[in-house]
Formats: sequence, C-alpha cells, structure tokens
Amino acid sequence: MLLTSAVFVLLPLSVLATPLSSRSALYTDFAVKHSWGDSTPSSTWVHHSTPDPSKLLKLRFGLRPSNFDTLLEHLSETSDPFHERYGKHWHGIEDETTTSSSDRWITVNIPVSLAETLLNTKYHVYVHTDSDEKIIRTLEYSLPRHLHDHINLVSPTTYFGTTRSMKVTSHLEPDRPTLSLSSDVTPSSSCRETITPTCLKDLYNTVDYTPTQIATNKIGITGYLEQFASNSDLTTFTRSFLTQATNATFTLTEINGGLNTQNDPGVEANLDVQYATGMSWPTPMIFYSTGGEPPFIADADEPTNTNEPYLNWLDFITGVSDDELPNTFSTSYGDDEQTVPADYATEVCNLFATLGARGASVMFSSGDAGVGGGSCLTNDGTNKVIFQPAFPASCPFVTAVGATTGIAPEVAVNEFPSGGGFSRLFPQPSYQTSAVSAYLAKIGSTNAGLFNASGRAYPDVAAQGEGFQVVVGGRVESVGGTSCSSPTFAGVIALLNDFKLSQDGTTLGFLNPLLYANPSALNDVTSGSNPGCGTNGFTTSAGWDPVTGLGTPNFVKLQAIV
Repeated sequence: MLLTSAVFVLLPLSVLATPLSSRSALYTDFAVKHSWGDSTPSSTWVHHSTPDPSKLLKLRFGLRPSNFDTLLEHLSETSDPFHERYGKHWHGIEDETTTSSSDRWITVNIPVSLAETLLNTKYHVYVHTDSDEKIIRTLEYSLPRHLHDHINLVSPTTYFGTTRSMKVTSHLEPDRPTLSLSSDVTPSSSCRETITPTCLKDLYNTVDYTPTQIATNKIGITGYLEQFASNSDLTTFTRSFLTQATNATFTLTEINGGLNTQNDPGVEANLDVQYATGMSWPTPMIFYSTGGEPPFIADADEPTNTNEPYLNWLDFITGVSDDELPNTFSTSYGDDEQTVPADYATEVCNLFATLGARGASVMFSSGDAGVGGGSCLTNDGTNKVIFQPAFPASCPFVTAVGATTGIAPEVAVNEFPSGGGFSRLFPQPSYQTSAVSAYLAKIGSTNAGLFNASGRAYPDVAAQGEGFQVVVGGRVESVGGTSCSSPTFAGVIALLNDFKLSQDGTTLGFLNPLLYANPSALNDVTSGSNPGCGTNGFTTSAGWDPVTGLGTPNFVKLQAIV
C-alpha cells in the first residue's frame, strides 16, 4: 500500500545532497511541531553540554498513514458489541488497509548539525540527575508547514522520558507478611493479607475454567528499566503457589538490547510473569525485554541513550506476523502525561489502536500516585497545582487497571493511592461518556478546576493490588502496586480470549466498548479514594469511578457477554 505522505518527506530529505549555500531556499514557512518552551519537562533532566555537530544522530520520521481514519472506523465497529462486525478483526488475514510499522518510518543517520537544519532547532546534551544518563534532545522542533499533516513524529526530539525515568508501578511491602515456600497453596483465609494465584482464581471465578486454545492463544508481558524475568524464580513460584503448573515457562524476546542475564532479576518483571502465569496457565507467554541502551561507541561527548521505550516496543510488535502476535498484553509502566510530548503520546496511542484493530487486548497499570504524585505543579511555566494524569493509562485505546484490596468486599487500596483521573491531552471517547457523566453528576463541584472533565477518564477496571507473594532470587517478597493489578486482569482476559477462540475463532481485541456496555459483568467497588496533589482526590461510587473504574472481573459473568 502506498503512503501519500512519503512523497512529501522525501522532498526535504533531499536537502542532504544539496549544497549548504542553497539549502535555506528549501526551508521556508516553518511551524513548530512541539515545544517545551525554555525548560525541560522534568526537573530531573538538566542541561549538560553542546553535542559535537559532526556526531551522527539516528533521526526517524514517523509518517501519518493515509488510511488511519479507516483503521479507527474499523476499530470502532469491531470493538462495539452491538455492531454486526463485532469481533471481525484484522487478524489472520492480509488487508490492504493495514500498514506495517516499517512502511511508516523513514530513518536517516545524519550529523547533528544537519538535523538542526532539517528541524530548525538546536540540540543539546542533557543529563539525568539521578542516574547520570545522558541523552541528546531539543526543547523545540519545527517542520515546514505543509508537512505537518504528513509527519506524525520526529525522534529523537522533545521526548525526555527514557527508560530510567519511567515509573514502575510496583513496590516492596516489607511490613506485610510473606508466606514460606512449600508445596501447599494458600488457603482462602489468608487472602486478606497475602495474595497468591489461588486467592485470585477464587475471587475472580476462574477456578473451573481450563484453557484449550493453547496452540493459537498467547499472552505478552512487556519489560523495561533493564528488567527481565527469572526462569528459576518462576519454577520456584509455581512449585509453591501453582502446583499444577510445575512445567510453566515463557518465551523471551529481546528488543533494542534488552537484558536476560538471569543473575539479578527485577521484582517488576518477576511479578508480571508469575501472576500472568498464575491466572492464565497453560496459555503460552512471551516476555519482551526492551532495552534502554543500544550499542554505541562511547567517548567524552557521546550520550549513552537514544532509546524511546514505548516506540521501540511498538515498532517491533506492530511488525510481527499474526501468528506471533499475542492476543493479550500487560504493561506496568508509565509517565506523568504532562512530561510526554503531545506528538509522541499521540503516535504511541495510535499504535495501541493498531494492536486493537488486529484483535489484541492491551492492559496498562493506572499508576500508584492517585490523582498525581509530588507537588503536582504544571510544567508550562504557570506552576499551577492540578491533578496529573498518567500516560499511557490515559490513552483511550488501552484498558487501564486500578488496584483494590480486601475480600467480601473489595475496596480501593489504602497503602498507596490507585492512579486515576482525566486526561488533559486525549478527549473523552464515546464508549465511556454515559458512565463518566453519571459520576460527574454525583460529585458536583468537588475538585472543580483541578481536572479536565471532558478528557479520557481512567481507570477502566481494577483488580487486587496488595500483598502479592512474588519469588525474587529464590525468596518470597510481598509486593504491591497497580503492577499487580494489570497482569492479574490481563490473565483473566487471556482466559476470555481462549474461550472466545473456542466459540467462534475470534479474539476480543479492544476491550473498553464491551466492558462499558456491560458493567454488571464486573464487581463494583464502592469504598475508598485516591488522594494526591494535597487533596482527597476522587472517591469510589456505585458504577464507574476514577479510582477503581467499572470494578473487578467476574470471569463467569464475562463469559456470558463474550
């Protein structure tokens, strides 16, 4: 398929073969594509130096597909349970309206000086105050005005959220009890303090379901921050807490130099793999270890990292064949939305829509900072205190998962505030308008002016998020966070995808329209809140709320609507 935008990109790139004296004539009518103004989006990045103008920069131009509106129309129809095309994803077929990731990018290796000419900008070296990581970035870049409708994104430019500054959504809980490693699974009486797969299977009603579509159904877990999962820890975990799955394993895919040394596994990675396995076994699993430091030749001036993690993973996963694409994904990382350039966030969000159009369901943790962590000051120079939504949870094409605790009843977590709120970048999608409007009517003027009531609201759903028993380095640790919730919910969805494949050969794809149309298929949570930004945040309510969404899964009820 031809991308009309490619023609427009190739014209300015021909400047590389044009004498310097005549280049200026080609570059007129520049318009800013994205700008941070005079300061970086986060105080953790500070100016370090000026890069050598002859240093090569791998500059990537993300082209806007001429058929993206068609893709969104397809996604809307195939994810709408009331539409005749529901479930008829672009999966298992070649369709002339789909575009591979490789068709959408033009990559050139050029000196920094030429990149500055192309983008009418000035690059600098910035250093991360916590890690000493150095990157080349700019605070603003421009394109000729006629190219704005044809180029979604140029990178690396204004995105500073490299892997070391991404927020992991899990934390150790040293004050909580841990279970000893044994051959006995946890009895349900212990589930108020310590969570194992047995607790979750009982709570979310999956005990009696056995997957049958293991030849075609898969679940994918993404890993960043130089994290990887341990095979031996998974074996220890299953021997103690999932005895029927002592042969459980996972396939590793390394992207952009992702790690797999096995001698120092990450708590986050082990958590995600162990509990996605606990909920979905024997569904095959793929763990994607996405690296943050691609190979380079170091010297005194060369930055150590040009990684843009979500794009690196999405570039890879949108290019795999249908046979290799998992039907369910879980990711437990995020950033403050205000630190993510609008062009970058939009490109990433649109790629999640592409996965949904191909029949994949994508879960993200909603974050562990309530309505916003820290001071909650805006980074636009006004220094206003407002609620700070999290991205990618705020993307309307993912299913954001908040956290609960307790049994009979479940309540919003209380050891940390479950992330939730309203995007300031993405508008509210129609699938959630009714549910969100009902909630806003209940709270009236509470928190007025602190959030964007017309924005995409999240989380969509929730699951347990405290006291998870995770094996790390052969020892049991208690872990909490929405990082627990996302793989748990994703494990339930993997079972639903298995069931749907057994019934009609299709998968669920983008979940949210189905869930919002059937709120009674989830367990409503009506106690708790998510404080932050010096406020009490939002409170739970009957129906959807920006703390626990529509509620936690009930597998049998979800089977009935699938």
